[in-house]
Amino acid sequence: MSLLQGLAVLNFAVINLHVFEEFRLPGGFPKFANTMFAMKNSPAPDRYPLNRMSALMTNWLSAIVLYVPPIIWPNAIWFGLAPILFGGVAQLIMHGIYNNILLKRFYNAGLAAVLLGHVPIMIVYVHYIVINDMVTIWDWVLGTLIMIVWYIVGVRIIISKTFEDINSPYAFSKDEMNRFKEPRK
Repeated sequence: MSLLQGLAVLNFAVINLHVFEEFRLPGGFPKFANTMFAMKNSPAPDRYPLNRMSALMTNWLSAIVLYVPPIIWPNAIWFGLAPILFGGVAQLIMHGIYNNILLKRFYNAGLAAVLLGHVPIMIVYVHYIVINDMVTIWDWVLGTLIMIVWYIVGVRIIISKTFEDINSPYAFSKDEMNRFKEPRK
């Protein structure tokens, strides 16, 4: 296994840890998403707009679309940059800055995986491809475009709109909803 392939496998593992952190330990992301992030004060925060099915499809399909191709084709740098930039830049902006501003605190579910997993992997990956002259401007452009198009078209439009239903049968459990701690006023 090459270094790039190993980093891709590790990045895939970290996105799964990231999902575990958001939804299980400490969890609470669904209520945060449905009351502060995706929608302010949802009328059905246990299922709208995010529900178990949309969360599953978003995370599972993101893993397949973004994180698996660089494992299969590690030398296609543009494939590798999409999940590297998603985890190390986009997730850092969202979990490290934006979510913390909304919550008025330093930590939110998902941040530990970003800081301890995605960001270090990004640093090693980018350093390696740059010092070994493996990356072109087109790799950066294509990797960034794949990440942006997947998030906007795949996640926000196709998945979210397909499963967004105020009467969804895929409600989050009371236990999951109780994991979210409201920010101090």
